[in-house]
Amino acid sequence: MIDIDEDEPKVKCGFRDCHQCCLDTEMLLTTSDLERIEKAGFDRNEFCLDPKQTGGFWQLRNINGRCFFLDEKGRCSIYRIRPLGCRLYPLILALDTNEVIIDEDCREKEWFKEQEYTKDQVISVHSLVSTLLLENPDYSFSD
Repeated sequence: MIDIDEDEPKVKCGFRDCHQCCLDTEMLLTTSDLERIEKAGFDRNEFCLDPKQTGGFWQLRNINGRCFFLDEKGRCSIYRIRPLGCRLYPLILALDTNEVIIDEDCREKEWFKEQEYTKDQVISVHSLVSTLLLENPDYSFSD
C-alpha cells in the first residue's frame, strides 16, 4: 500500500459533512504529490490540468465543479495519499505578507481561527509554497 509518513504535519478537520474545499479546487501539486498519486495507478493527465493552463503548475482537475478525487459520498478517494496542500488546508500562505493564515473560503474558518497551530504546521506551509516555486522557476509573481 502507498502511504506517506503519518508524522508529517497536517491539519485535522473533523467536519465530516463538509467538503467545500474540494469544490472548484485550485490545489497545486508538488512533484512528490504527483509521483505518490501516480504510484497508486492514476495518470496525471487525467487528474490534473495541463500546466500550460495554470501558470506552469500541476493543479488538481475538477469534474463538474468537484475535485477529481471527491467521491459521490463527499469523501476523498485518495485520502491517505492526498496532496500536502490538502493535508494542511485551511492553512495557506498570504503571499503579500508571507504570513500563514486560515483561508477565508473555508466554511469552518471561524472554528479554525480559534485553534493553535504547531511550528511544524506553519513551517510546512512555507515549505510547500517554496517547493512549488522551486519546481516552477518560470513562475512570475506579476502574472
